[in-house]
Amino acid sequence: MVRQLVEPTSAPRVRLSSWCRNLGPILFLMLCLCRNEEERVINYLFKEKGYNKELRPAAKQQDVVDVFLTMTLSNLISLKEVDETLLTNVWIEHTWNDYRLSWNASEFDGIDTLRLPSSMVWLPEIVLENKSLTYNAKEIRMLLKEEGNDTNKHTVEWIVIDPASFTENGEWEIIHRPAKKNTYKHIPKESNKHQDITFYLIIKRKPLFYIVNVIIPCMLISSLASLVYYLPADSGEKMTLSISVLLAQSVFLLLISQRLPETSTSVPLIVKYLMFIMVLVTIVVLNCVVVLNLHFRTPSTHVMSEWTKKFFLERLPRILHMSHPADDEPVWDGALPRRSSSVGYIAAAEEYYSIKSRSELMFEKQSERHGLSKRPTHASGTPKQLYGEIKPALDGANYIVKHMHAKNDYNEEKDNWSGIARTVDRLCLFLITPVMTFGTIIIFLMGICNHPPHLPFKGDPHDYSDENPRLL
Repeated sequence: MVRQLVEPTSAPRVRLSSWCRNLGPILFLMLCLCRNEEERVINYLFKEKGYNKELRPAAKQQDVVDVFLTMTLSNLISLKEVDETLLTNVWIEHTWNDYRLSWNASEFDGIDTLRLPSSMVWLPEIVLENKSLTYNAKEIRMLLKEEGNDTNKHTVEWIVIDPASFTENGEWEIIHRPAKKNTYKHIPKESNKHQDITFYLIIKRKPLFYIVNVIIPCMLISSLASLVYYLPADSGEKMTLSISVLLAQSVFLLLISQRLPETSTSVPLIVKYLMFIMVLVTIVVLNCVVVLNLHFRTPSTHVMSEWTKKFFLERLPRILHMSHPADDEPVWDGALPRRSSSVGYIAAAEEYYSIKSRSELMFEKQSERHGLSKRPTHASGTPKQLYGEIKPALDGANYIVKHMHAKNDYNEEKDNWSGIARTVDRLCLFLITPVMTFGTIIIFLMGICNHPPHLPFKGDPHDYSDENPRLL
């Protein structure tokens, strides 16, 4: 409803002569005639000719009305991937010829164009259903709009974009925008599904948002999985780090799944990458369990076979170029003296048995060199008595020696299990890191090579663009 606001103004009084009084009605009549020429055309078309908007503009019942369609895209608002809906702002232009709305322009002051509200004229009542335009084929023949003159005419086989009013989308880029008429001969013409005009939008995602917010953080988190193999098993943090990486990957997968449609026809590339990294991190967790199990094995719980010792402690470390710590004990050219043995105790027993101490024997040799006589040594007991006194000491010393040997063997075998754990840890590092690196590169190459098609329709050489127009 339009309201006209008129502000009252005070005007001076003017006295009109008689000829001015006669001229006023004439000018008013001429102004009314000029202003109501369009009204005369409307009265002529709708009352005198009896225009009926409920009837199709067809001279005969079997005639088909041609309706030309074109679409103008104003804005690509968003794509809701979860709901699989595309939100756009478009204008659909319908063009048809209604022979009943015709008049002689010379009879109506040269008026050749008349603008009327849509409620006053017949409409084709074409339904916009998702992306297809449908109608009864026996009454309406839908065609794509044709532009140009008689010598250079072409069919508009694309969605029109007005650069002045179009707003670029920040997430999606339009690659192709073809328009195509489809006729389904297996469907009868009485059905509104016999023909349609489909407008296609082939779009490509701009990857910067996902690269910065998803891919780079995910790569940084997945790289932490390789650092698990550098942590020593005694630190107790191997499982903590690996499980933390696994939980972080699970959070990323949960966030991505909320933005993707629930479909089983295809798997998005970002989900493939996250699943690949999650599988590898799960394998890393299993490797940590195995390594920790090997590291904390003892001779009292597990027995190490010879082939295990040779393979994991000699051959495999040599292949993996693992260095062993240097031996801190000094190397002697000859035989090492036995420090923890019964030699000293046997010598002591012989000393008691000979009833002479080492000091007496030393002074006796010196006395002989200086010509002095030997001093007799008196035995304080029989040899059996002396052997019985020294035997418990020898047995205790031998027990200590055996215990030290057993403890050394125990620690040595425990160190061997720790060495096997380090070997397995290094082997997993050399296996997981290349697989993670090459797998990531291959998946990203799949994304780089996953370009939209160069042509809108497979097998059709036409590109349906305004740069290469044609007439159908």
